[in-house]
Amino acid sequence: MSMIINPKEPHYDDKDEDDSSYRKRPNVVTRFTKRGSRTDQGPIQNPVAYSSFLCGLLAGVSQAAVFNPYDRALYLSVKERRSFLSLVNWKSPYNGFLQSLGGRALSGGLYFPLEHMFLHVLAPNESGPLVNFFAGTAAGAANAIVLNPLSAIKYKTWGREINRGMWTEARRMFEKGGGLRPFFNGLKPTLYRDIVFGGCYTWLRLQIQVWFDLPAQQQWQANLVAAALATVVSGPFNYARNMQYATSSRKEALSTWSVLQELVVEVRKEP
Repeated sequence: MSMIINPKEPHYDDKDEDDSSYRKRPNVVTRFTKRGSRTDQGPIQNPVAYSSFLCGLLAGVSQAAVFNPYDRALYLSVKERRSFLSLVNWKSPYNGFLQSLGGRALSGGLYFPLEHMFLHVLAPNESGPLVNFFAGTAAGAANAIVLNPLSAIKYKTWGREINRGMWTEARRMFEKGGGLRPFFNGLKPTLYRDIVFGGCYTWLRLQIQVWFDLPAQQQWQANLVAAALATVVSGPFNYARNMQYATSSRKEALSTWSVLQELVVEVRKEP
């Protein structure tokens, strides 16, 4: 006797249920046809928390190794107001690498489990564009709050020719800056940046998967496009973040909006 399956309801065989690479309860997103009409709901499969943490951790380590010279040169060009390609910016390119390694690894490792958690908190049974956006913003905000002190130390080491080490730098920041205040430099623009990035990234990558009906082996394309666009949108806040990190521990940093206003004035002066 054959089993009759309702074509309007998603069906999962035993293999799908036993596959530990994905969540047992898929994240359901409403799909739309090219004409814009509503169709049946279908699952988007997201990695479970532990596998996404390991993947993010490895991606963060790889990014730290590749991008530390670039990130340090960009920071020094902003801090010293000189050309990005100036050779001085590229001297000692791996100064502060261990701090960068830890920050990148933790940032990558924490983001996807946080996104996974907030998706379930906001919509336990199903998800949609708005829920995806808010889950991304929440994951970005949590990442920013947890990792900002480590970033503050890293940027201080980038501004020196000799790396004093993480704990020595942290102690000097605490003693000369009058307590914990230097560790919170850059927190607001970091929050703005990571909230904007997280919301755009999560919303875009999941929506692109829906729009183009991407199979699992092609979802990296959606991630790549979403990450690139989210980076562009959040870029101005990254500039404000660099300016605040460049502030001496003894001084109070300019506000995010003051930095952005100065940036607008400088751009308008350019021919």
